[in-house]
Amino acid sequence: MPKVLVASALIWPNAVRLCRAFRDVGFEVAAVATRDHPVHRVKAPHRTFSYRQRSPVESLREAIAKQRPDIIIPCDDRVLGHLCNLRTMGNGHIATLIETSLGRGGASGVISMRGTLGEISLLPDVDVPRTDTVASISDLRNWVRNYGLPAVLKLDCSWGGRDVVIVRHESEIRRAFLEMRLRRSVLRGLKRYVFDRDVEALRLGRASAISVQSYVAGRPANLAVACWRGKVVAHVAVEVMQSAGPFGMATVVRFVRGDEMVAAARSICSHYDLSGLHGFDFLVDDASGAIKLIEINPRATQIGHFSLGPGRDLAAALFEVFSGSPVACRSPIQYRDVSLFPAEWHRDRQSSYLTSTFHDIPTEDAELALYYGFRLSNERVAASSSPDLKAVG
Repeated sequence: MPKVLVASALIWPNAVRLCRAFRDVGFEVAAVATRDHPVHRVKAPHRTFSYRQRSPVESLREAIAKQRPDIIIPCDDRVLGHLCNLRTMGNGHIATLIETSLGRGGASGVISMRGTLGEISLLPDVDVPRTDTVASISDLRNWVRNYGLPAVLKLDCSWGGRDVVIVRHESEIRRAFLEMRLRRSVLRGLKRYVFDRDVEALRLGRASAISVQSYVAGRPANLAVACWRGKVVAHVAVEVMQSAGPFGMATVVRFVRGDEMVAAARSICSHYDLSGLHGFDFLVDDASGAIKLIEINPRATQIGHFSLGPGRDLAAALFEVFSGSPVACRSPIQYRDVSLFPAEWHRDRQSSYLTSTFHDIPTEDAELALYYGFRLSNERVAASSSPDLKAVG
């Protein structure tokens, strides 16, 4: 039986959902996460390990030694960075495992950097808005002089759209750049440590690069892929119907074919020899309808646990890679529009989407639902916005 280690440094629900998906298709599943992560409360993983924020790399090293996985699945950017660092520390077996899990481009960290999008734009079937790294206000002014406004400033090593600033006028250039530089400062890390108890924030972010990207007015779309040695073996594509703020993560999605997104992902995965789970963020240009790649997440994303049938079940595709045997895909979801749990409920508890779309509540993991504020009165209730479902409090 192939073994997987799901690794999470942040309290995001995707780790639990992936553990369930991997277990359902036949993997022996372990997870490493912070002590307060819900993955320790549910039955999805066969075993769990503690991720210690004061010694994250050693936590990962210990979990790898005890689980001896065939593949590691990072669930957030922070743990991805630690895996990339761990790869360079001299242990040949662990380095090989991380390269196997992420592929060459993922393990090196090169596709984690938004500045790499300029290089990626040269690949076949990939359309990327002009994207560059800027180190000073002068750099940004020169970039604007050459490529115009509006533009979007982004900070590497950030997630959820929280470190994004739009520059619409030349008078905003100085303020916007200084704001981004402040966001990676020691003082900001100290604030997150004091108010969020985020120990790692004290040492992360200071070296994060600032990138600038031409602004595209359009509808967000996302693609999650499973790939192996540069070949995409399964994918799930969605267009975003609702999100948590202008640059926030999707909260309601619509499943689509996504042929152009898949073509771009295949080109990138092949060029960087990627393996494991990866996510791609796109915009559908309002003016031209073109599909623009704006970001790559070389890790699992929040739509990676869904099954849409053969070739569109990421967990099943990876099981076939490691077992060498075909596996029956999990029952495909029968809905086109989905409210993601718990994101849409947290965004707006009165949202009409919670009753007009399929609400992806984890009825198979009542403890996970309870962790995020739901109490299931009947664990066999359909995973939708059912009248049997009650909010705690």
